[in-house]
Amino acid sequence: MIKFFRKIRQNLLSEGKTGKYFKYAIGEIVLVVIGILIALSINNWNTNNIERSVELTMLKEMSSALKDDILGIERQLKYLENINRSVVKLVLIQNEPSYPNDSLIYHFNIARTGGIGFSVNSSPYESLKSSGLNKISNAQLRNNLTNLYEIKLKSVDFWINNHILRNLNKRGDLVNEMFEKKITTDSISEVNIEYLINHDLLYKNPKSNEFLALSSSYIPLAKKNLKRAISMMKIQLEEIEKELQK
Repeated sequence: MIKFFRKIRQNLLSEGKTGKYFKYAIGEIVLVVIGILIALSINNWNTNNIERSVELTMLKEMSSALKDDILGIERQLKYLENINRSVVKLVLIQNEPSYPNDSLIYHFNIARTGGIGFSVNSSPYESLKSSGLNKISNAQLRNNLTNLYEIKLKSVDFWINNHILRNLNKRGDLVNEMFEKKITTDSISEVNIEYLINHDLLYKNPKSNEFLALSSSYIPLAKKNLKRAISMMKIQLEEIEKELQK
C-alpha cells in the first residue's frame, strides 16, 4: 500500500503536476490522521470495556457478599427472638415448681447462650479499596460504599462486639455464683443437670433475677443495631443492582 502511494506521488512529480501533488499529499496526511484517530478510538473503547468489566465483577462480588451477610443477620435476629422467649418463659415459671425439669434446663441453656455477634464479609470491599476505589465509575455509589463499610457498619460492630458483649461476659460469673460448681460448657447434653433439677437452685438464688435481667436487657439494643445494619445493607445492595443493570 505504501509503495502504491509513493508511486502515485512520483508520477505526479515526474509529470510536473506540482499542484495536484500537494493536494494529494495533504489528502494522504488527512487519511493518516483519520486512521490514527480511529485506532485511538478503538483502543479507548477496548480499554473502557475492560475497565467496565472489572468494575462489574467487583460489584457482583460485593452484591453477593451483602446478600449472604443480610441472610446471616436475619438468622441471628430469629435466634435472638428464641433467646428472648426462653428468658420470658423462665420468668413466668418461677412459681411453677411442677414445671418439667428438661424444659427448665432447655430454656436456661438457651437464655445463657450469647446468641449475638456481628461480622460482615468486607473482603470484596477491601479488595476494591486496595486496587483503587476509582474503579467504581459512579461517584455516588463509590462514596456510599465507603460510608457503609468505613463508618456505618463499624458503628454497628462497636455496639454489638464491644458494648453489648462486654456486658454479657458478666453472665458467666453470675452462673458460676448461682451454682456450687462451674458450668464450663454450652452443650445442653453436658451441662451439670443436677444443679438445675431443683427450682430453688435457680429461683431462690439472689443472683437469679440479676441473671435473667442481664440475659434479656441486651436483646432490644442488639435487635435495633442488627435491623439497622440490614436496612443500610439492603439500600446499598439495591444501589449496586441498579448499577449492574446499566
